[in-house]
Amino acid sequence: MDWKWTITAVLPVFTLVLGAWLNQLSESRRESAALKKEVRIRQLDRELDRLAKREEFELKHLAEASEYLRNVHLGALLTAFPRLFDQEPVPDGSLSLVDSYGESMQEMNRLTGLILDDQLRGVVHAAVAKVSHLRWTEGEHFAQTAVDTQAITETAQDALTKRLREIYGAAGAFPRSLEDRLDALQLSRREGA
Repeated sequence: MDWKWTITAVLPVFTLVLGAWLNQLSESRRESAALKKEVRIRQLDRELDRLAKREEFELKHLAEASEYLRNVHLGALLTAFPRLFDQEPVPDGSLSLVDSYGESMQEMNRLTGLILDDQLRGVVHAAVAKVSHLRWTEGEHFAQTAVDTQAITETAQDALTKRLREIYGAAGAFPRSLEDRLDALQLSRREGA
């Protein structure tokens, strides 16, 4: 048997089979990488959608909480003043705040529970409790309680406004390309940790 003939006949067939196998392996790796990339893009899109919905939820409820906090504070003051000063008249246009104080307080308590940031929720909850206490304060303690309530309410309003500005600032700089979106997602995860 001639080895030269065997090598020249078998080597091209072996090379052809080896080339086909390597081509299949390369194609399989490309498909796997493309599939992983597609899965990652879908995960990123879901995460960005979740973040956008969270920001929308926060914007809505923080804006409402800020408005209701102002209303319950004014309602408490307008309710306490007539009792304190022997039925001094309530300024025109303010009766609706006094009449709706109970409903506004219930809504404010509901909105306080919907605030996602624990620290912010604590500040707002403290302000709501102080406003509720102010409504029933009488006599010589009223002036100091009113000053304390004003201070804590302003602190809560400032905290709500700061968070609203943070969200609006982040929403204005929404990334466009996939790489920018991935960078923004990784940055938000680092900030959240």
